[in-house]
Amino acid sequence: MHQSKTTRYFLGIVVIFTGIGILLHTLGIMHFHPGKLFPFLILYFALRLLERSRRIIGGILFLFGTLFFIDAWTPIRAGDLIGFIFALAIMYWGYQLIRSKKKEIDIPSASVPTPPKETMETPPPLSGGQEKQAYTMGSPETKQSLIGNLFLTGHRWELKDMNIWHGIGEVKIDLSRALIHNGETVIMISGWIGDIDIFVPYELDISFIASVNIGDIDIFGNKQGGLNRTVTLTTSNYQQADQRVRLIVHLLVGDVNVTYV
Repeated sequence: MHQSKTTRYFLGIVVIFTGIGILLHTLGIMHFHPGKLFPFLILYFALRLLERSRRIIGGILFLFGTLFFIDAWTPIRAGDLIGFIFALAIMYWGYQLIRSKKKEIDIPSASVPTPPKETMETPPPLSGGQEKQAYTMGSPETKQSLIGNLFLTGHRWELKDMNIWHGIGEVKIDLSRALIHNGETVIMISGWIGDIDIFVPYELDISFIASVNIGDIDIFGNKQGGLNRTVTLTTSNYQQADQRVRLIVHLLVGDVNVTYV
């Protein structure tokens, strides 16, 4: 009978932890019994569900399996860990309420002029006849959401350097509706659980790097799936293009899709 990579990996991991448990029990460090292997069963079914795109149920099982593993194999109790995570979530929520009145993403439309970046004036020439060049300073827009979706697919909007973080939810970005300035624009997206969909116009040159711990990466029809996947792609004319976008994506659980429109 053919076994998937996930099945082989988990059988090997279970055997290794069984040996570790027996060794620690023999040394009197830990009381080992077969019940301590139960979290691995939950994690196995969670990963199989995630492989079949059952992300919500699979993600929930993966979370519970992780909590049971910590409870069974470490001195930390699952109840204490849940309380600790819940307290952090509440504090982060309060911080977000103070920091911003809005949770949804808010990007200025293309018709609204954006404030110019701070420009440093060129200083007087140095004694050696050399001059320091002027330069601009700016920081990327930061968009954060613990639970919810972040969509940039509506009206025409202005693309600027962005740093997007989401805990649980979906991210959709339609670059065909964006007003893209000359030069390189950098978009960084990271998240815990959810899908990330990016729509790219054919004429736009991009540089793309994505890493997913559990899930699939599909870029222009080239799909890779499984555990700990990393994909990079750069269009041939990227360095010479007047308008170019660099996309950096990291996702814990979910799918990343990049599609031409």
